[in-house]
Amino acid sequence: MSGAALGLAVAGYAPHLAGITPSAGAILTFAGVCAGAALLPDLDHPSSVATRRFSAASWMAAHAIRPLSAFVYDLTRGRRDTGRGTHRGLTHTVVGAVLLGLAINFATGRWGVPVIVGTLFVCLALAIKGLDDIVPGPPSLVIAAGLTFAVEEYVPGGTAGTAGWLGTAVTLGMIMHSVGDAITESGAPLLWPLRIRRRSWYPVGSPRPMRFKTGGKVESMFVAPALTVAVFVLIALVVPGVAPLLFDLRDQVASLFSPQAALAH
Repeated sequence: MSGAALGLAVAGYAPHLAGITPSAGAILTFAGVCAGAALLPDLDHPSSVATRRFSAASWMAAHAIRPLSAFVYDLTRGRRDTGRGTHRGLTHTVVGAVLLGLAINFATGRWGVPVIVGTLFVCLALAIKGLDDIVPGPPSLVIAAGLTFAVEEYVPGGTAGTAGWLGTAVTLGMIMHSVGDAITESGAPLLWPLRIRRRSWYPVGSPRPMRFKTGGKVESMFVAPALTVAVFVLIALVVPGVAPLLFDLRDQVASLFSPQAALAH
């Protein structure tokens, strides 16, 4: 939910700073990719949603990322770094997120809609699967395929408006994930390769008394509901056409309970 909220806010407001009015399709594509990309950093964990979602493909991606992350960790470790770098390593850094985002920006700018649609499908499937704790077992691949098709074919503007900058959504989603890890019990090496206390992979985190357990009561009772509300509010505020539709719906509902409607019956 955090990735979706961030994606809606950035895609809905940032283009206006450059005098550009984003289409509904561009906003929803950016937000969907940002939501799914928030699960990508855990490709370095063998049992994560990202690793298990696409069977052999995601398994191979995970088994490429883990040794790569370990290699970079060993190559750049400081004197006080004591881990292995296979989990919460390269994919949990700002540098790693930016590099992947730049690659997606290049690919979408070079090859356009096919890459955009593929990226959106993968990220939506991850985002939907990530909701298992709320709605167990949704057929995420089918839903993701349907939503991707709907955005491309029926939402004004489609996905094409994100060509050349969709990777920004990937970067933001990955960083959002790592920031979330930073405020939990373990922290995350967000600032690699900067040396902090003789550690290149220093686990950046909030003050220890403020940290909470991933999936614990704080997250389920406060963070998740707040983010859900934020997503729906942002959809109404930034996606063109949604607010007028809601106002029209409100007026229709109000008219059903008006004195005139009561007299008519």
